[in-house]
Amino acid sequence: MESFCYSALPANNDTHRTPLSQSHCRSSDDDERRLKRREKNRVAAQRSRKRQTQRADELHEAYECLEQQNSLLKKEVQLLLEEQKCLSEALQSHEPLCPILNSSRHAIPSGLRLVGRSFKFSSGQRPQTHLHAV
Repeated sequence: MESFCYSALPANNDTHRTPLSQSHCRSSDDDERRLKRREKNRVAAQRSRKRQTQRADELHEAYECLEQQNSLLKKEVQLLLEEQKCLSEALQSHEPLCPILNSSRHAIPSGLRLVGRSFKFSSGQRPQTHLHAV
């Protein structure tokens, strides 16, 4: 004789009869599928967390590298500003003594033209004097 299990229907509270062997098989199959699905989900979540951690580590390394580059560039800017200041001071002290700037326009060597406060070389050649192409 077959044994039965009784379960209440949620809609109208009537009882119905399902063979226990079928109910038990369905239940264990459902449990197995549920467990497999939960295990797959757990493994996928672990992989996702691992990828997220790796990405965060990569971003942190990139951040540190960029901070280091930024610091080096700031130091370079400071050095260049100091060099510019020294060169400007040297130019200012040289201008009153410069024979080229203090002479007439006719004394400017050929190939040079005065543009603002700078000399430009039209031919691309460098003169034998202390002036250099700009």
